[in-house]
Amino acid sequence: MTPVIRAALGRLVLAIPMLFVVATATFFLQQLVPGDPGTFILGNEASPAEIRLFDAGLGLNKPILEQYGTWLSRAIRGNLGMSWTSRSPVTQTLLAAAPITLSLTVLAIVVIVCLGVPLGTLAALHAGAVDRFFQAFAGFAIALPNFWLGVGLVLFLAVDARLFPATGYASLSDPAQWLHALVLPVLALAFGMTMSLALQVRSAMIDVLSRDYIRSLRAAGLSRRSVLFRHALRNCMAPVVTTVGFQLLGLLAGAVVIEQLFNLPGLGSVLLTGVTEHDVPLVQGAVLLFAVFVVVVNLLTDVAAAALNPRARGR
Repeated sequence: MTPVIRAALGRLVLAIPMLFVVATATFFLQQLVPGDPGTFILGNEASPAEIRLFDAGLGLNKPILEQYGTWLSRAIRGNLGMSWTSRSPVTQTLLAAAPITLSLTVLAIVVIVCLGVPLGTLAALHAGAVDRFFQAFAGFAIALPNFWLGVGLVLFLAVDARLFPATGYASLSDPAQWLHALVLPVLALAFGMTMSLALQVRSAMIDVLSRDYIRSLRAAGLSRRSVLFRHALRNCMAPVVTTVGFQLLGLLAGAVVIEQLFNLPGLGSVLLTGVTEHDVPLVQGAVLLFAVFVVVVNLLTDVAAAALNPRARGR
């Protein structure tokens, strides 16, 4: 069994108890939310009898452990229950929202990698005033909240210049409109993390370029381009891949804010709707799906790091 496969299997084995803990914690923490779901959903005008009948229809009159067992047994089979407010299957709601969040995060990570790696490499190769300006600008970009940037992009590029739509989402069936609608959300989400990755690439590249074997390669007559791309950049990719994995998790969290700002009906909007409407099954399903995304991202990150890092492959 290769080290890469061993790393993947190890992550999958840890994923099962992690998902169980997340599902269990989410279920019981939801029980601590004050207020009765029937009163919240039906309104204060509902009579006590109507509220009791509503709660009984949801199974809320049963013991808490029995409710948990019923929900868990269904969740294992892929049935996350019915939304209390919309009365539609939670699984169906999440599957409709997931492509929007995935589109946003995947495009953002593509922008982060395609811009962050070249910018960090250029900064490492140009010491002095250029490097100092880059570090100052990157620090500003990282500190800038993405929702502030999003508001600025909407004001200047959507409202004033009318180059992009301010809100809304287009189906992937029309790729041009889909990409056009996601330009501003992706820029707002990816800007700070692009600079963060660039700083990571800069530090890793400076460290690799100072190694003895790089000087030996240069002394042997290899071209600067060959030394840079075939040896230096390749050897600094392992920590960069780990950074990208962490950033992808951060993108999932940042998508909650960006989806609200740009009115994108993704998983972040679904989760916030479930919280504000006291829709417990919807919140539990959304949190569980986010946990699955975390497991998948960690798995891919570990496998990529093991494939790129000789020391990781040797463990």
